[in-house]
Amino acid sequence: MKGSYSTALDASPDLGPSQYEDDVPSSEEDYSPGSESPDREATSSHATVIQSKNGVSDGGHNEGGAGMNGDENVLSDDAQAGLLPRDKQRKTAFYDYASEKQMSHSEAKQFYQRHQLETQHTGGSNWSQDGYSPVIHAKTFPTSAGVEDNYLSRADSLRSRRSNVSLAQTGGNHKPTLPLGMAQADGAVGGVDRRGHGIGAIDTAHIHQKRENDPLLLADQAARHHSNHLGIPHEEKPMLATEGIHGAGAGVGVGSGAGGYAMSDANVTAELSAIYTNIQKVLDLRHKYIRLSLQGPFDNPKDDPAWRIYPPPPDPAWAHVKEHTGTNAQNSMSNSTIFDGNEEPVKPPRKMGQDIGEDFDMNDLYPLPGSAEMSFGIDESSVFQVYETSKSEELDTPIVNIPSIREYYMDLDAILNVSSDGPSKSFAFRRLQYLEGKFNLYYLLNEYQEIADSKKVPHRDFYNVRKVDTHVHHSACMNQKHLLRFIKSKMKKYPDEVVLFRDGKHLTLKEVFESINLTAYDLSIDTLDMHAHTDTFHRFDKFNLKYNPIGESRLRTIFLKTDNFIKGRYLAEITKEVISDLESSKYQMVEWRISIYGRDLDEWDKLAAWVVDNKLFSPNVRWLIQIPRLYDVYKATGLMDNFEQVIINVFQPLFEVTKDPKSHPKLHVFLQRVVGFDSVDDESKVERRLYKKFPLPKVWNTHQNPPYSYWIYYLFANIASLNVWRKQRGFNTFLLRPHCGEAGDTDHLAAAVLCCHSISHGLLLRKVPLLQYIFYLEQIGVAMSPLSNNALFLAYERNPFLSYFRRGLNVSLSTDDPLQFAFTKEPLIEEYSVAAQIYKLSAVDMCELAKHSVEQSGFEHVIKQRWLGSNYHLPGVAGNDMTKLNVPSIREAFRHETLTQEFAM
Repeated sequence: MKGSYSTALDASPDLGPSQYEDDVPSSEEDYSPGSESPDREATSSHATVIQSKNGVSDGGHNEGGAGMNGDENVLSDDAQAGLLPRDKQRKTAFYDYASEKQMSHSEAKQFYQRHQLETQHTGGSNWSQDGYSPVIHAKTFPTSAGVEDNYLSRADSLRSRRSNVSLAQTGGNHKPTLPLGMAQADGAVGGVDRRGHGIGAIDTAHIHQKRENDPLLLADQAARHHSNHLGIPHEEKPMLATEGIHGAGAGVGVGSGAGGYAMSDANVTAELSAIYTNIQKVLDLRHKYIRLSLQGPFDNPKDDPAWRIYPPPPDPAWAHVKEHTGTNAQNSMSNSTIFDGNEEPVKPPRKMGQDIGEDFDMNDLYPLPGSAEMSFGIDESSVFQVYETSKSEELDTPIVNIPSIREYYMDLDAILNVSSDGPSKSFAFRRLQYLEGKFNLYYLLNEYQEIADSKKVPHRDFYNVRKVDTHVHHSACMNQKHLLRFIKSKMKKYPDEVVLFRDGKHLTLKEVFESINLTAYDLSIDTLDMHAHTDTFHRFDKFNLKYNPIGESRLRTIFLKTDNFIKGRYLAEITKEVISDLESSKYQMVEWRISIYGRDLDEWDKLAAWVVDNKLFSPNVRWLIQIPRLYDVYKATGLMDNFEQVIINVFQPLFEVTKDPKSHPKLHVFLQRVVGFDSVDDESKVERRLYKKFPLPKVWNTHQNPPYSYWIYYLFANIASLNVWRKQRGFNTFLLRPHCGEAGDTDHLAAAVLCCHSISHGLLLRKVPLLQYIFYLEQIGVAMSPLSNNALFLAYERNPFLSYFRRGLNVSLSTDDPLQFAFTKEPLIEEYSVAAQIYKLSAVDMCELAKHSVEQSGFEHVIKQRWLGSNYHLPGVAGNDMTKLNVPSIREAFRHETLTQEFAM
């Protein structure tokens, strides 16, 4: 096996005397299109080696293609790059892993040194001018990029594949290869040479004109014609290199690419047609439900550039930099702010991390919008419907036609039938295996090019790209040490404050701790006992008990509840401390889940008052409403008579505030920061189907909890109706982003595919390859929490997160419950760091995950434009702003082209 092949300018091998004696051909000789056969005579090899040592190639050009004085150029370039003779790479006939790793890191170093040198000469970086990455002359990539496949002679391998077009016939111009897969939009192939200069497109039409009458070529084409080989299935496969496809030329389906399916096999073709029809059917069903509920991109009015965000986010730092461009420190007047005598200085904005909520004033939002003319009501199937007039309400013609529960279950069964179909499962499994293998090959070919591209980006790295914790429960948003410190502080400073009313009497904080025989001195992490690492595996019941500090539910009520005797003041205070930490970090955002149980109608008003009165508003925070599936508990305690009461308690206040915001003013303000709904509980609970046909909610009066799919339908149906009305009024709409696939039945994933924007966990996708393939095709977001799963359901090393990521699923990392799982002050960074160590993720991988988290999140469009770039919503390289994301364009191009190929089948 040959030694490592360097892409740097000055990495030519320094061949020693031993290699002259062994007459080992160099890698360039072996792969050069113009070279002779590998068994050339030793004398020829010896002469060529001596010639290359003098800096002259076979074609009369030196390696840079700039002149003939090779010795001087090599010496000067070596001096510029800071290379010593001992650092020059040697190629041997043996494979040395340690040597290759050393040389590979040297490649990235030399890229960086070359970039620094160019910057010094040109006065700035030119990486954004050419748009291409540094060249890598991969051995598996043909050197005649842009030349049609007909001009290449067939041989036993790529190693011996040679062009019939000589250098003289192409005008004598040296044409280096492109970076893998970089093709120009107009079809011409161009790139960047080793020194960073642009390369013009290869004139393939000119070559074709010269070679079309070549008798040798005509004879070769005639010998390979399909008419001479009737027994072999015919399939046209143009060279994939000319199409800008990264990695190896793997097949992409029927009649396309190396390894594609044979077109002549009628049985195979018929089966594939049936599979494609099934997959398209699932996609069409999902599109129908997502469009209806306005959960698609840019369906939300808050994504309009004119949407007002209050309190406004801080101005970006680079905006101030742009104001002072062209000035320097010597010109003091140009760096000064001069106010007109009649103008007052603008009040400085709140400093991030300090005075949380002081920039919010409820009076700034008055007057609130008026009442709407439309009306609403709940229909026979317990879905809230919106009617344009009283006449339409009498005729029962709502403004949107929500699918009935019967139609929903028919569509759900169709998805389940496809996901359990044998050929479809096999097809999806093979495609997923192919996607993972293709990424692995891409990574092997382009790993160091990605490193070089990342080093070109100024200022940006993993720590200062935006990342969103897309799945974290608010009651567990702090770490255990933070909560312990807060409890001790309150016990020392305010021991006589009344915090609880129990058994007919008021209790102070001191009395509460005396009742459990503890003092502030006794408290420690161990006595708090809220970590879930040892005894909670497959014990969700024990995990829920971990929310009780010291095992006492009264302490949870005092410190971790919004609706208690002190109106959630303690939880608001510790929430502000967590927000302060987030704002100080600047680059970490959260979407906190907070509960609405559906036990009574005034829950929404209490929650909104808690947020607004405590001014829990921050540019780093958005909220999701989680609805626990606890109907069976309410029924057992006599709180509910039937399931319809839960639906009314959850959704009626939302329709009321949409009709008239003045009826619930604080709720109207709070909902502007709410991005969606979640459904939570233990998915591993057994769902026994007692009914052949599920009853409607108003007659669901048994002690049995409705199944997961039943809960999801009624959340979806009412959210869809609400969204249509809110969009018509110009209010923000909501997404459905439930916990799904953590445990339990795989049917939950089918319900998510049908009508959910994105999900949390998704572990069970590894057991349903077809649904996993649908998640890939639709790029449905999956917020994964490997540390949480490790404590509850699945050991870390078995977590499918890494395979999902390699296959191209839209996955992000989240913390779930920092109070139970985290040890540090920055739980999201802790989650990334553990994943990076266990899965050996590169910096590019982690930046790509951070980008996914922002895309999955519910932050406003203008905010995402600041974080990801103004064109972030465009696919592939067009939407990639490397200065903000630190994700190389070659990675984005690979992801986009791979997805496009899957859709092209």
